[in-house]
Amino acid sequence: MTRQCLDKDIKINPAKGRVHVLFDGAEIGSSLNALELDEPGAPLRIYLPRSDVREDILELSETKTICPYKGEAHYYTLKTLTADGPDQVWYYPDPCPLVEPIRDHLAFWGDRIEYRTSEV
Repeated sequence: MTRQCLDKDIKINPAKGRVHVLFDGAEIGSSLNALELDEPGAPLRIYLPRSDVREDILELSETKTICPYKGEAHYYTLKTLTADGPDQVWYYPDPCPLVEPIRDHLAFWGDRIEYRTSEV
């Protein structure tokens, strides 16, 4: 099956400073190499390199979605001692060429997800 990737004015830029991702008040990721993905009509998304996120709290989900601009997204559920966040992490294992920089990066969303930035 051939993958179709549509073109769109998506911009990917390095995030300034260190990006911290918190889930239920606890830090689950921290990176100086985060990327900001700005897609018209969608909220700004921040992607952290997988290596900068705690792997022990990620449980692979069966959920997958298709974005015509980014490709097939795969999901993780966040599991900590205090909370679960079903499908609140996603990544593109084989992204469309337009967004190739987000390969091996994770994005987060949900009511218990918080982003903070610091200078270092």
